[in-house]
Amino acid sequence: MKISFLSAFPPYRGGISRHSSQIYKYLIKRYQVQAINFKKLYPNFLFPGKSQYSLDLGDAIGARVLSSINIWSWRKTLNVIYDYKPDIIIFKFWHPFFCPCYKYIIKRVRNRLDCPVIMVCDNIYPHEWFPLSSFMINGLVSHVDAFIIQSSAVEKELLGLLDKPIYNKVFHPIYNDYPKSIDAQVAKKKIGILEGFKVVLFFGIIRNYKGLDLLIKSMEKVFLKDNNIMLVIAGECYSDKDKYVALIQKSNYKNRILWIEEFIKEEEVSVYFSAADVVVLPYRSASQSGVIPLSYNYNKPVIVPDLDGLVEVVEDNKTGLIYSLNDVDDLTLKILDFFKNYNAKFYKQNIIQYKKNFSWENFSNSIQNLYNLIVERRKNKNINS
Repeated sequence: MKISFLSAFPPYRGGISRHSSQIYKYLIKRYQVQAINFKKLYPNFLFPGKSQYSLDLGDAIGARVLSSINIWSWRKTLNVIYDYKPDIIIFKFWHPFFCPCYKYIIKRVRNRLDCPVIMVCDNIYPHEWFPLSSFMINGLVSHVDAFIIQSSAVEKELLGLLDKPIYNKVFHPIYNDYPKSIDAQVAKKKIGILEGFKVVLFFGIIRNYKGLDLLIKSMEKVFLKDNNIMLVIAGECYSDKDKYVALIQKSNYKNRILWIEEFIKEEEVSVYFSAADVVVLPYRSASQSGVIPLSYNYNKPVIVPDLDGLVEVVEDNKTGLIYSLNDVDDLTLKILDFFKNYNAKFYKQNIIQYKKNFSWENFSNSIQNLYNLIVERRKNKNINS
């Protein structure tokens, strides 16, 4: 089977690129795959970070022909796909900003080549307001044959959008190609944690919906009760940096908050997770999160709010703890309870067993299953007509 796969791949950095590159690596073990990458992902005025790229530009995957804002590149992308003559088109969707270019390409390829189209959904609707989101998303999904979703939260969005869509729900697989864990004390020393301190880790790009301010407020109460805990924030801020700086400066325990305000390079990820005792995701909203499988890769427990997209991949009191959404006091209680009853070996054993459910093989199998289902439905439709 020949597959054309449209997404952001390296040298773009971040979770979308990372996830797409892993899907690609597993697909090429079984199929012929044409990766189509962006040459322009976001215009600069829409990108709040320091850089859209990883430092190593030599790791690019696929032909970088598509620009999200240049219709001439959309036509060039069409020709690249037409020449390849795929049996199926797969594209990664995470934000309505990309609806116009995706719709332009998908609609024409589907009509000309009559090949099935599968949309791999990180979200359907964005976490933060974006103009004309619903209008653009509705216009795009009408040209899609099937969907891969990764959480119940996105499943609900899909079922609210379409009547009887074809889809598979496959949880975000575990990343298993990051650098290996290192000794916890060595890791803590590397990032400046004093000996004997326990570490609460917040990891990833910082946006308002991720609730870092809630965690900082919670940790103020945690610090009051436990003198041997530090909060490590590892991630670049994409919104309201002054708000978080003010909260930290206002804290009576600001010397126990360490913020590495930069995008964490892949070769450094293991240092932060090796240093962590627990990873906290204080999100206000979430469809799913790549931080949980990354934590599980390092056998680290997580503390998450009771959001559908998170709790379905956390076994309460086994692979982590669950607190009431937006409840700072309950989050404080869960963090204190975690350390009061802390048993690293117990959590590690549970996570090792639990993460077997999240494989890249399952993810790639779902593509073949959906393709077979689409083809079968088309045959039945032709017979009945």
